[in-house]
Amino acid sequence: MYPFYPYGGYFPPNSWQSNPFDANSQPYALEQSEISARRPILSNPPAVPSISLFKELVGYNNYGNPSGNADILYTGSVGEYTFNLPPRFLNMISGGKLAIRAVLDDHYNVPVKDYSARITVNGRVVHNGPVPLQHGTPGGQKFNNWRTLSFNVRDVNRQNRITIKNTSKTGENDWIALDWMELFLTPKSGLLDSF
Repeated sequence: MYPFYPYGGYFPPNSWQSNPFDANSQPYALEQSEISARRPILSNPPAVPSISLFKELVGYNNYGNPSGNADILYTGSVGEYTFNLPPRFLNMISGGKLAIRAVLDDHYNVPVKDYSARITVNGRVVHNGPVPLQHGTPGGQKFNNWRTLSFNVRDVNRQNRITIKNTSKTGENDWIALDWMELFLTPKSGLLDSF
């Protein structure tokens, strides 16, 4: 039966007269011949193998999305995280990229410009200053406006230490939330050519 309406038993008024391909009743609709003549525009590039190490952060049981959990860094506090690389991978990696999914607290009266952080990877500073984040919304529950911060990692070690210090000029009860982290590893040139 065409047209199909996804709500069982519901048909709009005069649905028996409606034709989804009738440009007069639906000016945005395409004529049947146009639909048949159109071919999809697709791409199918070769798959690119990748290696990553992922951490779902679960320190506090609210705000994270979709897990409902997140780590909280209050003003002045420091969070340390490690990504241990299996020894057999160490000589295969030339570098990487660190992704951190983060958001500010839901204290809307505190100016966003007052929040900042210092982030180091293996002792090397990758960020020091204001964070490009917004206050979490909706307030008091799972936030839906998380952003992913991304940083290049030049030296990947057997044990990779990420240190994040909340350097905000805010009150002691203001915070930055972290939902997850992922360390994407870049294989040395030619290593995965045989895949």
